[in-house]
Amino acid sequence: MFTWLLRHFRSALPIPIPLLAVAVASGLAVGALYLGESVDLATAVGIAVCISVSVGSWLGLRLYLVTARFFISWIDAIGNRVASLESGLMPAGLADRDKNYAKPRRSLALHIVIISAYANPLCFGMVTTGAIYTVLSTQLGYHFLAPRLMATLFSLCILLIAIAIPSLYLWRLQRQVATLEQLLSRIDSVPPVVQRVQVMNRNISRTARIVRRLTGISQTATEQATA
Repeated sequence: MFTWLLRHFRSALPIPIPLLAVAVASGLAVGALYLGESVDLATAVGIAVCISVSVGSWLGLRLYLVTARFFISWIDAIGNRVASLESGLMPAGLADRDKNYAKPRRSLALHIVIISAYANPLCFGMVTTGAIYTVLSTQLGYHFLAPRLMATLFSLCILLIAIAIPSLYLWRLQRQVATLEQLLSRIDSVPPVVQRVQVMNRNISRTARIVRRLTGISQTATEQATA
């Protein structure tokens, strides 16, 4: 019975229970700071913090998942283009490709991109939580609203930077792949030239052999070495 009630409660409440527990604890902690001024103020602040953390964090994580799916689709598109490049370059002598990929070197730029990727969900949660708390702070007075609004705008700037860093990095990778594709398309124009050279070599060699047979002239030592 208890298990059924717990499952029904989880399905009815979209916010996860651990996140809700953190929100309640945050509301109690922040509200306790205002007990010296007024019990009503402490209660109002605690409720505002609880609602902001619970709903804001849940909404922020949902928005992050949408952004993550976009980045994953972008990375998959680049990966498919890289795979087609590898299949085209493999006959050209990439036998040690797996050996080179075994220990990839991470540059400073890549480390920054990875850090920003991990910071994205936190930034989303901070922005949505701050936005909801800013709206609720309008009922608490201007001295509550002004600092919350500034903090929310600062969090929004950090979020935009955290999104821009991997976006610029992926755009740069996409441009590099496009450049490689152009180079590969130029390389693909070389084999017909090589084939023409080979055709000319075979026909001239065949003609020379026919002439020698007709005239009885034997090959020189140099011609035998290059034959």
